[in-house]
Amino acid sequence: MNRPVRFLAAALAIAASLLVVSAAFPASKRELAASRYRRASQLHADLRQVPRLELGLKQYELVISAFDAVPKTDPSSGYCDDALMAIGELYEAMAERFGGDKFRLRAAETYTFAAREYPHSKHRATALASAARLGGASPARRVVPAPQQAVSASTADATPRAAALSDASHPAGKVVRPPGPPVSGSRPVAITQIRHHSYDDGTRIVLNIGGRTPLKYDRLQRPERLYIDLFGSRMSASLIKGIELGVGDALLSSARLAQNRTNKARLVLDLKRPVSFDAFWLDSPGRLVLDIRASGTPRSPRTVQALNPASPDAVTPRAAQTTADGKHSLTRALGLKLGRILIDPGHGGHDTGSIGHRGLKEKDVVLDISKRLGRLLGEKLGAEVLLTREADVFVPLEDRTKLGNKRGADLMISIHCNSARSSNVRGIETYYLNFTSDSWELSVASNENAAARRSVHELQDLLSKIARKDNIDESKEFASRVQSRLHAGISRHSSSIKNRGIRKAPFVVLIDAEMPAVLAEIGFISNRTDESLLRKASFREEVAEYLFQGISDYARSLGLMTQDRSRSAGSALQD
Repeated sequence: MNRPVRFLAAALAIAASLLVVSAAFPASKRELAASRYRRASQLHADLRQVPRLELGLKQYELVISAFDAVPKTDPSSGYCDDALMAIGELYEAMAERFGGDKFRLRAAETYTFAAREYPHSKHRATALASAARLGGASPARRVVPAPQQAVSASTADATPRAAALSDASHPAGKVVRPPGPPVSGSRPVAITQIRHHSYDDGTRIVLNIGGRTPLKYDRLQRPERLYIDLFGSRMSASLIKGIELGVGDALLSSARLAQNRTNKARLVLDLKRPVSFDAFWLDSPGRLVLDIRASGTPRSPRTVQALNPASPDAVTPRAAQTTADGKHSLTRALGLKLGRILIDPGHGGHDTGSIGHRGLKEKDVVLDISKRLGRLLGEKLGAEVLLTREADVFVPLEDRTKLGNKRGADLMISIHCNSARSSNVRGIETYYLNFTSDSWELSVASNENAAARRSVHELQDLLSKIARKDNIDESKEFASRVQSRLHAGISRHSSSIKNRGIRKAPFVVLIDAEMPAVLAEIGFISNRTDESLLRKASFREEVAEYLFQGISDYARSLGLMTQDRSRSAGSALQD
């Protein structure tokens, strides 16, 4: 009997004996996880004794399955992080033994999963470094365990990357091929959306695009313009006639996207002053991100971290912005950040909410959008996401805020569809509870506390009356950010979708919230056109994206995006 066969036979014997023991002596989940970790460690030790060239896939997979059983048995076991690190090492060994990228990427995903799920583990720094070295995904929320998750062949967001196109490293007029494998097939990839964000130190343009394409840039004069060609691309039906964004910031007056040729789209930027730029690709979903800055100025922290997301020093602390009223709340003065977000899908169970003319139920729409929003917040913002319900069940209104209060949520958004007697009414509304406060002392404290890492929820340990009043101020600011993004995005479908503004009302679901909280009415399900839109998965994804942008804008206004646990998730990658 050769050594691999002896190893496999011994492994099966150990497994069988442990099954007999566990059947005879029932153990707690924690004890069972510990037992399974010891078994897996013994198999791992035996595996190491076999010359690598004599090992096959089955031997590695057997040990991985053994370690994988530990977190599946008891995710709170102290052995889970050790088991995941061992799985990562095994996948790395498989990559060396059998070649190919899939084992390397599985290793990276496992390390990332370990760092995210066990942030206090002694292995966290090693796991993050290993994930970055191997090209792993950012540690955003994931539903299935790392060892079992299918691995994407695309470049992941946490991979250190060079700019896909940059005026600092690429000559004008030269076509630059995208990194990674070429786009398969001859059909042009689709551009489905374009948006922009203006910052104090630059402008970001983002195109949602179905694949990586060759790029070329050049400059035009009289007037000053910068254009970028995307070869092998075609604008979606909603954009095919072209689109112009009125940017109107310090660098750009507008950005125009049009189909320049049958298989080539062109982005033209109308400049107010000389600029430099960096463009880079992001995945899941596919995006081309263009960061523009004034010529002669350094790259913004957003660009630095986008090009090297594994770097812990990419983003430096900064003071919180004032609110739209030009004020500093206590939250901003104390430099508090966001880390845990509560999403409340309205209604549920026997409480259907409003029902459209064709039978579409509010409870179903808002649950779907809430799940999409939760995914975006986890993947892009690195936040911990809580949902008041994840299925079609009824949750009393009072219990919804209790969940957020009990779990220490830093922010709450309740998602609903509106309804009116007239089926002609359309528009977007966002509600909050209305109070105000500010002072000069708070503005000074805001600068002094810019680098603070405490959670917004810790504000509740301060004077309760001030904290409650402060939450109302922040709720108003939060509502304004959500309303702005939500209406700007959804109104692209029709000019009849009105901006009905931010409003105040005594919603029970908001009254007892111990964190900034708003209620977003995403459209009128009583309107036949809105109902038709809300039936579409693509539109629901849009709504989730606009809600995410509003939350992201609000988070950015507090200073750094999130706490330490999200920095490695690419907090500067928000688009």
